[in-house]
Amino acid sequence: MIRYVAGLLFSENGTRVALILKNHGPVGVIGRWNAIGGKRQWEDWSKPGTFHVGWANGYEPAHAAMTREFKEETGVTVDSWRSFLTLLGFVEGRPWEVEFFYAFDTSALACVRTVEKEVVRIHQLDKLYNVVPNLQWIIPAALAHRRGEVCVYEVTEKQ
Repeated sequence: MIRYVAGLLFSENGTRVALILKNHGPVGVIGRWNAIGGKRQWEDWSKPGTFHVGWANGYEPAHAAMTREFKEETGVTVDSWRSFLTLLGFVEGRPWEVEFFYAFDTSALACVRTVEKEVVRIHQLDKLYNVVPNLQWIIPAALAHRRGEVCVYEVTEKQ
């Protein structure tokens, strides 16, 4: 299984969010704004010297992966990530999992910048455009989760 993390860093009032313009990945995400994240690191425990305390089934903990990936992409360390959604699927017969996180930190949001090859930008939620389609329900789900509301979605996406 390929495991990913994706995070949405919002302003404290929930009106702005940091997104990344994808230049690689599945066709449906290239050239669109997406949550910031990446693959969870995996290590083969059969190799000497690769054991990490807290890693489950060879994968780094999702919260640690989210913190690391966000720092790599934006230059900002956020430790207040909260998990709220896990998506499962298959691509070319291989299973994948994406664990979504959110955080609300206006100070951290102000420091977000493009660090690697993909552009990172702060967006007003009422003016979102050209986003990955699933963010149209994932962003409201994150905001609802913060308010303590329960959201139940049944989602089927085309391959």
